[in-house]
Amino acid sequence: MKFFTLLWLLISINSAAEDDHHDHHHDHHHEEHEKKEKKSLDAHVHGVSTLKIVQDNNKLSFEFEMPGFDVVGFEYKAKKKEDIKKVKNALKVLSDYTNMLHLSETAKCTEDKNSARVINEGSHSEFMSEYILNCKNITQLKELKIEFFKSFEYSKKLNIELVSKNKTMSYQMDRLNNSIDVKNFFND
Repeated sequence: MKFFTLLWLLISINSAAEDDHHDHHHDHHHEEHEKKEKKSLDAHVHGVSTLKIVQDNNKLSFEFEMPGFDVVGFEYKAKKKEDIKKVKNALKVLSDYTNMLHLSETAKCTEDKNSARVINEGSHSEFMSEYILNCKNITQLKELKIEFFKSFEYSKKLNIELVSKNKTMSYQMDRLNNSIDVKNFFND
């Protein structure tokens, strides 16, 4: 899996260099994070989240990164009761991969692992979720339907990077275009 993480890093750097979006920056002092947390939030554009999909043999890893505004409608660390409730509800939604995506049933995928968290840094927050699915018939995976937009009303676009054993693809999707044809993309 380290190979795929390195591959994602290289693809992300390349994608960032080609991206002509205006990044969202704020000047602020960085807070220290709990150990092994992401040290610094990447610059992001409100309304634009990312999804990285990586194949490792018969396993698929799905990693979402979403600006806090896209998920709960604000970027700051939740302190008010109402805001804390929004964050807890969002983490609950993110904890179930079926709220985020749907795979062709013929691939016979089952969940091995999931995680969801929010990272707060200064005046920014970011939600992250990861799902690892074990697919008995990965070559039968024909379509990925992204349910992400149904779950988060402030989200407008999703940048997607896919990596299989022999191929890479990039997509940008929105609320109206929420499925990816992956027929013959994933191999045994």
